[in-house]
Amino acid sequence: MMDDLDALFATARGADVQPTKALMARVMADAVALQPKPLPLVRAAARETGFWAGLSALFGGGGVLAGLGSVAMTGFYLGLVQPAPLLALSDAYLSTASVDAVDLMPGVDALLTED
Repeated sequence: MMDDLDALFATARGADVQPTKALMARVMADAVALQPKPLPLVRAAARETGFWAGLSALFGGGGVLAGLGSVAMTGFYLGLVQPAPLLALSDAYLSTASVDAVDLMPGVDALLTED
C-alpha cells in the first residue's frame, strides 16, 4: 500500500500543474468584490462651542484638563500644608550640607499621636 502511495505522490510531484485562466479570473473577481469600498467624505456640521468646550479642546480634551486640574490642586495642597518630610527634603536640596536620610514615609505612629 505504501508503494502505491509513493508512486502516486511521485507522479504528482513530476506533473507541472498550472491553474487555468478561467480559475484565476474567478479568483481575482472574488478578490476585487471583497475589497473594502472607500466611504464618501462627509463634512461635519459646524457646532457652536462654549468657553469650557473651547478650553477643553485647547488642552487636548476633557481627560487632559481633568488631570491637569488634579495636579494643580495637589500642588496647591502641598504648598499650603507643607508636610515636614517635604520641608526636610527641600531644605536638604537647597542647602549645601549633605543629608544622610529623609523619612518620606513615616510610620503610622505620627497619625496616632495627638500633638
